[in-house]
Amino acid sequence: MRILLLLSLSVLAGCSGAGGARVDRASGSISGRIAYPSEVTPAMRICAVSAVAPATCMSSAAGSSQYRLGHLPAGDYQVVAKLSEGDMRVGGHVQQVQCIRAPCPEQPRTVTVTAGADLVGIDLNGFYAAREDFPAIP
Repeated sequence: MRILLLLSLSVLAGCSGAGGARVDRASGSISGRIAYPSEVTPAMRICAVSAVAPATCMSSAAGSSQYRLGHLPAGDYQVVAKLSEGDMRVGGHVQQVQCIRAPCPEQPRTVTVTAGADLVGIDLNGFYAAREDFPAIP
């Protein structure tokens, strides 16, 4: 009886096997690799930009090769980066598209976050001097 009572109290208190950490299942996250075309990845501001919600941003340190944006409400996002210095000042998660005239620029790729989802492999894989078709970074 005593064990059942303790187990019931643990469940009500929200205890878990991960040190009592609570998981926010109403939001999701996006993470990936920063594939900057240089030996050293510069510091940058990385944002998940949505058409219907405020952008969620983070700052990465110089030399970082990974990023993670958490607590994102469910929705569609474009992941973009802004650098303060260097030849390639903007970056994003892009995909190659086919077109009639070559070379065809890679296009920003939209990803969909669902409640509780952790999207991995959303790499920042396109860096440019400037891109007018990337969403503005706040």
